[in-house]
Amino acid sequence: MKRRHLLLSALLTTAAAPARAQARRIYTVGVEDYENFLPYSEWKNGVYSGLGRDMLDAFASTRGLEFRYVVLPLKRRDAMFVRGDLDFIFPDNPNWVTTLKGNLRIAYAPMMEFTDGVLVRPQDLGKGVARIKVLGIPNGFTPYPYQQLINSGQMRIEESVQYDRLYEKLQRGRVDGAYLNTRIAEYYFAHAGTDSGEAPVFDPDLPHASGHWYLSSYKHPAEVLAMRDFMRDRIAQVEEMKQRWKWR
Repeated sequence: MKRRHLLLSALLTTAAAPARAQARRIYTVGVEDYENFLPYSEWKNGVYSGLGRDMLDAFASTRGLEFRYVVLPLKRRDAMFVRGDLDFIFPDNPNWVTTLKGNLRIAYAPMMEFTDGVLVRPQDLGKGVARIKVLGIPNGFTPYPYQQLINSGQMRIEESVQYDRLYEKLQRGRVDGAYLNTRIAEYYFAHAGTDSGEAPVFDPDLPHASGHWYLSSYKHPAEVLAMRDFMRDRIAQVEEMKQRWKWR
């Protein structure tokens, strides 16, 4: 009888183990593979980090989730998301790659503000858009405010895989301006500095776009709604994370 009791106990323990393992839900989050993308994010030496990850991990801990970050080139990440190969993507925006997204019912949770604009050399500040014939962009970016000029042939774009390379092209005059996230550029030059002259500056008089970076999903809209609540209800915690990453 005792042996039967021990056997039954062992079977129950074995059956309970998978249930406990399943209690923590594991989701994939498609993220970008840019190296110098701080304070938002960074993919370097096989580690994904930054303010975005801190926010996502903090949120996940409140929901009993585990986020597994899948680091990909931007265009491939977006294609995989639309195909259903990823649970979430970050960052996203309702105005990005709308044609690719088609009629998908995507839920969005705003997380961090951004301004995408044109950096120029200090001596070119305020000289207007007509002087920009070659616009540098990070690989995969779409310079939405300049699409008409690009489509008409008045401006061409030159992509760079690495941000360092894009900054170098701008400082050496190989591109007339660089369209990118202005906060990332400010962070880079504040922390890394430059050995090739003055740091580029954002020209606010040139066309630019502002908005938010979002967490998005069409598979798990309830979790996206929960992230909205997290950003609203955990203001002090979010501010502490921003200060840690010197968010200005």
